[in-house]
Amino acid sequence: MTAPAGCLSLAQEYLRATLAASAAWQSECNADDADAAKERIYQHGLPAPADGEAHTKEELMGYRPYAVVFTAEERGFTRTFEAGGDRFEFDQHGRLTLRLYRNSPDNQADEPTADANLTFFNLVGEIMDEMSELAGGAGYLAFHTIGLLEGPYWSHPKLAETEGIWQGVDLLVEW
Repeated sequence: MTAPAGCLSLAQEYLRATLAASAAWQSECNADDADAAKERIYQHGLPAPADGEAHTKEELMGYRPYAVVFTAEERGFTRTFEAGGDRFEFDQHGRLTLRLYRNSPDNQADEPTADANLTFFNLVGEIMDEMSELAGGAGYLAFHTIGLLEGPYWSHPKLAETEGIWQGVDLLVEW
């Protein structure tokens, strides 16, 4: 696996570390610590499928819960030169998308129940709260905004047979 390097990948890596340190995320992943929770957070997407073609339902269900971190398509990264007095430096900022997925623990008719959706929404809120407390600490992303970009949403009933029943949310993190 390629190690993160440079301003784009390192920002994503710091966001991975921030999410991994969240107790709510660790609990959702049944992880003993941040290192174990970080194993379920990927940059850009999941690893290649075992058969090289497409992930099986079992593979996808085995990955969940998982997160994917990627640079937002619009205004994802900006570096600006700033000079003042004897200070010359670049300021950089950007926008990252954090996509969270989990298997639905309670379903009916190939969709999550209302209670499963509320439980997921509560989990996402806890994760956002905890990440906000960690922001800017040593090794964590110094972000100034976190919010819902899309969702929560869930798999279409027609996908239940090939992907299982899952829930997801996209968060926008501006740093």
